[in-house]
Amino acid sequence: MKRNTVFVDLYQKKYETSELLQLVASHIQQNLIKVGKKYYRQKQGIPQGSILSSTLCNYFYADLEAHVLSFLNSDDSLLSRLIDDFLLITADRSKAVRFMQILHQGVPEYGVTVNPKKSLVNFDLEIDGQKISKLEDGKQFPYCGTLIDTKTLDITRASNQDQDKSKLPVYDSLTVEFSRTPGQTFQRKVLNAFKIQSHIMFFDTGLNSAPTMLSNIRRAFVETATKMWAYTRCLPALKQPSPDVVIKTIQRLVDTAYLLLVSKTRKLRYPDYVCDVKKCEVSWLAYNAFHQVLSRKQSNYTKTLAWLKAESVKLNLLKDIRHGRVQTVV
Repeated sequence: MKRNTVFVDLYQKKYETSELLQLVASHIQQNLIKVGKKYYRQKQGIPQGSILSSTLCNYFYADLEAHVLSFLNSDDSLLSRLIDDFLLITADRSKAVRFMQILHQGVPEYGVTVNPKKSLVNFDLEIDGQKISKLEDGKQFPYCGTLIDTKTLDITRASNQDQDKSKLPVYDSLTVEFSRTPGQTFQRKVLNAFKIQSHIMFFDTGLNSAPTMLSNIRRAFVETATKMWAYTRCLPALKQPSPDVVIKTIQRLVDTAYLLLVSKTRKLRYPDYVCDVKKCEVSWLAYNAFHQVLSRKQSNYTKTLAWLKAESVKLNLLKDIRHGRVQTVV
């Protein structure tokens, strides 16, 4: 038997439709919740956290969209939904009003009701005498962790402050590994911190303007630098990375980030994707972001900060940087 081998049971079994429906009904109707020493059976809604919840939710909402909200199936409207969070972008105000009226009045046959306090529009709207919250002037529209410019439709990633949530210390959200190879683990953690933020919609210059794309790259580097600092802070003194390791990690991050942004794999998978960015721009944004974050903790990063400053000075000699578009990002 080989080591590190995972055996998978490929056994298959066929089920009758009636059996599956009975299983689903049992799953929904017999969900028990323990509060203190007492058990309660859920009578309304789908069990939260259930493996079937998102599937059932999508099933019913898809039918709702096809039959009740079919008037939005036109070239001037785009209806998006993540589980039960709707986003409507339309050039027809009357459709936006009709959409809001339908959901706020509820759709009993689908069991759909809307909490007015959780609704947001970017125009003045009142339904049944109740004013719907309006987006503040100059603000971007928040939707499921993103911010959308209502004039240009540029998309940025929302931070904790943008989402107006009480911000926990970054190090409370990290998993710290105490491995035999702390340097390699440190580098992997830093690279992954950037990769998880690299969704194509933030860097696609077919969707966003160049300034927004560059700003999104810089924001990703700022968060990566913050997580790097927090991760280092959680390590024992003897396992904290040396300045040379930190510098090599930042260099590796810049190379990885650029390859990720302009990779052929992305273009093959998403033919319309394009990220119009240069390697020198990615480097400058990274050095600037890391310098901003680490300068607040400069006592432990003197050598790293000196290196970052020297690299930035070199890049500033380039015309694409000195008189380039990155200067408008910071």
